[in-house]
Amino acid sequence: MHTDLLALQTGVGETLEYQLPDGSKIWLNHSSVLSYPQEFGNVTREIYLEGEAFFEIAPDSNRPFIIHANNTLTQVVGTSFGIKAIKNTGEVLVTVSTGVVNLSVEGKESHIELRQGEQGVCHTIRKKLDKMNVPDPNLLAWKTKILVFKQSSLAEVAGVIESAYQIPVSVDSSMIDLQLTSTFEKLSLDEVLEIIGMTMPIHISKDEKVILFSPDK
Repeated sequence: MHTDLLALQTGVGETLEYQLPDGSKIWLNHSSVLSYPQEFGNVTREIYLEGEAFFEIAPDSNRPFIIHANNTLTQVVGTSFGIKAIKNTGEVLVTVSTGVVNLSVEGKESHIELRQGEQGVCHTIRKKLDKMNVPDPNLLAWKTKILVFKQSSLAEVAGVIESAYQIPVSVDSSMIDLQLTSTFEKLSLDEVLEIIGMTMPIHISKDEKVILFSPDK
């Protein structure tokens, strides 16, 4: 936590939408912290992220926007993108929705340029940057509520639903290799589960705390 900055923080299962002093919008995913100044300076706009967030940056060609996240720098002028910088995972992921983003390691001049639809990854221990050849289409599902499955195992489906809707999903071990090909766009959790239940030979039970995928009886 940066003591001279203001902070936004979300708890487990909580997301937050907020507008920064320059008009940029952020969506903070669960269990995350965003630190920012009360007013941005005249040269740059700099903030600090621990966790995951999506950004729509207000254009300002005179003051680039810089996000510090787990020893990486993401620099933009005006664009929209997501950053996943979870401590102790060993990597930071940046997914660009619009515009162009430069991703670099803190303290290093070299960077990779990311454009719309591309993802960059920083391996934080090795301080190595890579561009993802096949981006994960569900990395921003928690924000967009667009879920894309292409011959995805039921275990993968469960993980995406957990991330997007913040509820644990348990899969019977006999079913983890079942595959689903489908796209869900901005549907409620109940609608997603109803469609999965209609298209796959499984039984789905749900309460307030957990979803269970089990063999169809």
